[in-house]
Amino acid sequence: MYDDKLRTAVVGTANVLQSVTFIAEHERSTHIKYFVIDDAPKNFPDKIKFIGREKISEVLRGFDVVFILTALTDEATCKTAHLIADCVKKENIFLSVGIIQSVDKDFSDAPNCLEKNFGVVINLEEQHFNQTVEDFSYQIVHGIHSIYDEEFYPYLMPVDGADLVELLTCGRKTFIGFGEASGENPTIAAVNAAIDSPFVKNNLQSARSVFLNILGDDSLLMLEVGEATDPVYEATNPDGKYYSVVNRDEALGEKIFVMVIVRV
Repeated sequence: MYDDKLRTAVVGTANVLQSVTFIAEHERSTHIKYFVIDDAPKNFPDKIKFIGREKISEVLRGFDVVFILTALTDEATCKTAHLIADCVKKENIFLSVGIIQSVDKDFSDAPNCLEKNFGVVINLEEQHFNQTVEDFSYQIVHGIHSIYDEEFYPYLMPVDGADLVELLTCGRKTFIGFGEASGENPTIAAVNAAIDSPFVKNNLQSARSVFLNILGDDSLLMLEVGEATDPVYEATNPDGKYYSVVNRDEALGEKIFVMVIVRV
């Protein structure tokens, strides 16, 4: 039985310090460690630790989930991002997510190293997301964090820690989808939005594991949860693993939030 908290780290290069600060200062960011690599200004928040490049592997050792936030805008930052990617691969992190805020045209090949060594790489500039990098980054952290933090997210349907570790370690590629909805049948709408990504939808039938995390307030209806998740279960590879967890999050108000993780 895996009975410990997931150990989560958010690592940022100095040129995205504002994004790292935004996530770190959120009230739900307990149990997550924050680090900024190289050239951090003197006034960075106390909650965020500045580390040099030579310390990256040592700092990441023992974490289960690692996020990197970076803007690949100069040679030095690209080298740092590559170094982080190498350390993530070396340390056998369960789940690694690279979030690229922007890429300078002179360094268009820079994301390749991240794509090879990270489970998920999301180039916000390339995918034309409407959200800011801060909002999108915290959306991912929020989705991972809510899986295990019962202090903030009381379980309606809990997930066993051993199942979660199996989810994060099986397969070689990871795809993540998000959905948010309110109004009529919000759970169904949010689940449909989460699996609408072509990468998620196209890999359900071959997935080794599929994980659905649903968050809502007291208005969350379990009957509607069943109606929303049954089609996902039916579309999932019958030889793969399927997990779902439902948590309450009063901070969402009338919204339903869904995260889906697909491993192939």
